[in-house]
Amino acid sequence: MNILLLGGSGFIGHAVKARLLADGHQVTAPRHGELDFIHPDLAKLKALMQGQDAVVNTVGIMHHRTDLLETIHHHAPLQFAGHAKEAGVAQWIQLSALGADSDSPVAFVGCKGHGDAALLRLADDGFKVKIARPSVVFGRGGNSTRAFLRLARLPRLCLPERGNFTLQPVHVDDVAEGLCRLLQNDGSDNVVNMVGKTRHSLAEYLNILREQIHGKPPLRVHQAPDLLVKIAARGLRVPSKGFISPDSMTLLRQGSSADVQPFTQLLGKAPLAAPDFRL
Repeated sequence: MNILLLGGSGFIGHAVKARLLADGHQVTAPRHGELDFIHPDLAKLKALMQGQDAVVNTVGIMHHRTDLLETIHHHAPLQFAGHAKEAGVAQWIQLSALGADSDSPVAFVGCKGHGDAALLRLADDGFKVKIARPSVVFGRGGNSTRAFLRLARLPRLCLPERGNFTLQPVHVDDVAEGLCRLLQNDGSDNVVNMVGKTRHSLAEYLNILREQIHGKPPLRVHQAPDLLVKIAARGLRVPSKGFISPDSMTLLRQGSSADVQPFTQLLGKAPLAAPDFRL
């Protein structure tokens, strides 16, 4: 199969590329300079679409600017998918995020929801669209992995007084395999939540990383007033590029988990559980 992979040099895209090549596919993976999502060269874009059987889009960012999030996760994928459909490409596989919801006030999952909904409206008998929505993804080179590993080094952690804080982390290799299987699985749902085998509180997940990766004893968790956490998150919004922000605190409060069974069926096996993660 001829596959155009967008974001192939990124964290998840790199793993997807390796898997696609191992499966014998012909992969075209333009670098950022060859296909800019913010200021795309439409002539280059249309040329890249020619002769492709499918497009796998793994481009995604965390950022404090809402307009940039909308461009990367909504407007550009919709524009690109429209050209793919015109060029006769049969499939579009979109990497989204667990909890993506166009009605969400949180910019990151709101724009992902806008993009997912718009792409699904493009689908018809000749153009299939499938959406992958992973939970927190673990793996070497991942920005969220680095951030969680840094938090796991701390001897103490302050969390807001109220919230769910339940995570179902998923390994990058399972996500990559799932994306590749979506290309070949006509019977799968149009939207698949990709989650790990087990659910954990944020404190439990950090202690797993602390023990398995850092070889340290459990950290101490303290509750902090919500107002204090909001002030700290607001101050870290820009320097952390949106990873730590009032919005990210809202997402953590809501939790990030789902039924693992559909993903297990797609993979043909149970995904890894967080205690089995290794770098």
